[in-house]
Amino acid sequence: MLRVCISAALLLCLFTVSGCSSSLPSEQVTPPAPPAAKAQLAEVAASGELGSVASSIRESLESLKATDAATAEALLKELSELEGLADPGKIKAKAKSMADKL
Repeated sequence: MLRVCISAALLLCLFTVSGCSSSLPSEQVTPPAPPAAKAQLAEVAASGELGSVASSIRESLESLKATDAATAEALLKELSELEGLADPGKIKAKAKSMADKL
């Protein structure tokens, strides 16, 4: 009887352990695509003209708040500064700086 109990316990242990794998399955996390604002800011950095694209950049940064609120808030503040600039050279520099942060 003892031999049967020991055999049953060993079999139970084998079945329990055999279901466990030695490594955890790895999840592949794909990074989110950069917001459209990055491409738009790159265009502004190349041309030096902000124009009506500012509203599109603002919308893109507003949607970024859902995933990265701190970066979005900082960039929205910089966008307000960018909208106040008139010199194309300063616009280019500010837009490039903002695009690099995305």
